[in-house]
Amino acid sequence: MTTSQWLEHYLVVVLAFVFVGIVAVTYWPGRKAQIEQQGRIPFEDDV
Repeated sequence: MTTSQWLEHYLVVVLAFVFVGIVAVTYWPGRKAQIEQQGRIPFEDDV
């Protein structure tokens, strides 16, 4: 089985792992302050 055939067959599993990895890194408990700071950007008055 070649690499391209393997990726075609298991692409859903690979993408699920990538998605879970992105979510884990984004919502890691140590990053709470940074995420909250970015979430307040629309509410800050720049004028």
